[in-house]
Amino acid sequence: QNIGYVEAHHIDWWERDAGPTDLANGVLLCSFCHHMIHRDGWQIRPGPTEVWFIPPPHIDPAQVPRLGGRTSFELREDRAA
Repeated sequence: QNIGYVEAHHIDWWERDAGPTDLANGVLLCSFCHHMIHRDGWQIRPGPTEVWFIPPPHIDPAQVPRLGGRTSFELREDRAA
């Protein structure tokens, strides 16, 4: 796994959502995707073994979740939905 070109992103944003700064609230993204998430307002929903990206309505009015990479850590119980 090459993590040399990724950035940490708060799933529940630190500033906007008062999200905690811990591994259970983080996901690694490439710089392009990290900036796109912030710029366009994508949502991130972690599952037990995968991460789902939900596009904002101006990109996909139906907001169909898109599968991202696999998680490489154990999720907190309240996130494992």
